[in-house]
Amino acid sequence: MMNRTTLRTMLQLSLLLLPLAAGVASARSSWLPEGWQPEDRELRLYERPSASEREVRVTRRFLSVVELMDGQVDLARTTLEGAGERIRLKQQDGNLLLVDVVGDLEPGERLPLSVAYRDGQRMELTLVRGELRTDLSVRVYQRPPPTKEEQEAALAASLAGLTLDYEEHEHLLKGRMTCSPEESEAPRVGGSGIQESRFRCEPVAHDCGFKLPAWLHRRESAGRLTINGVEGGGGKVGMMGNSISYWMPYQTVVVLSVFNMDPERRWRPGEYALRREATGETVRLHTVKMEVPEEGVDLGAVGLMSFVIDTPSSGTERFALEVLEKDGGPRRIRVEGMTFEKPGKETPAR
Repeated sequence: MMNRTTLRTMLQLSLLLLPLAAGVASARSSWLPEGWQPEDRELRLYERPSASEREVRVTRRFLSVVELMDGQVDLARTTLEGAGERIRLKQQDGNLLLVDVVGDLEPGERLPLSVAYRDGQRMELTLVRGELRTDLSVRVYQRPPPTKEEQEAALAASLAGLTLDYEEHEHLLKGRMTCSPEESEAPRVGGSGIQESRFRCEPVAHDCGFKLPAWLHRRESAGRLTINGVEGGGGKVGMMGNSISYWMPYQTVVVLSVFNMDPERRWRPGEYALRREATGETVRLHTVKMEVPEEGVDLGAVGLMSFVIDTPSSGTERFALEVLEKDGGPRRIRVEGMTFEKPGKETPAR
């Protein structure tokens, strides 16, 4: 399937190749009016454009593209009145409405085009005869373009979700086992007098279904993780933990996984902070996403936490991440000596 760039490139190439195919200037004038001008423009609905700005100028033999910059086309509910067989509507890549003009419009003719969005909204346009101008591409914005802060927040949220999904499916689910009784073995009596059976356990077949993009690098450990001062945790503190980092040029994700070993207490995350080790200065966290049940991580269960920060300019500066237990619980997670150096060429995406 063609993407937007490919489609736009093909449109531009068609404008260059058609005159060449004609061979001579006299042949060119037979299909293209003298002074004809193709246009590529934007329509900002949030600025309440006038009726004339909502007109899409079309010309026979040319494809006009209406591109929804913040929505998806619902072609089944999109309507065009009065065109007959002269104009065909098609959909491309979800958000592109292709207006294929195979017949002429009369001078002054106006064809109402009602574009339906998948979220239920509608946009009213009007197709008119292009004369000497044709709108080859109209990019439509329902909302103002996102600010830099909004773009950073959206990227952070996407990274947080992607990394948590990857950790959960690729690593946690791979370790699960399925166990069933061995039918060939007769039940036996244990020391307690209760009948027992032997079980055969095998790994659960699992396919993650996706790979990390090449620009996102996964590393085994972001730093030294301790729980109440014990590296990696353990039975004495009632919890085990691990840290993973995902590096990209703009933002970095730190994922913590915890395994609750305390039969009497669930674990719930409380306050958290990322600081520069040298100064103690707090570092801004773009997104914090938790895959932890509201009631907390039960005995034998795993919880995941994702923290997204701006990738530090220095790859050697050291940071510390601390997560406390909610309601004054005694278990404190700390990842010390974290650095975010740029990965080398030998660090492949998994």
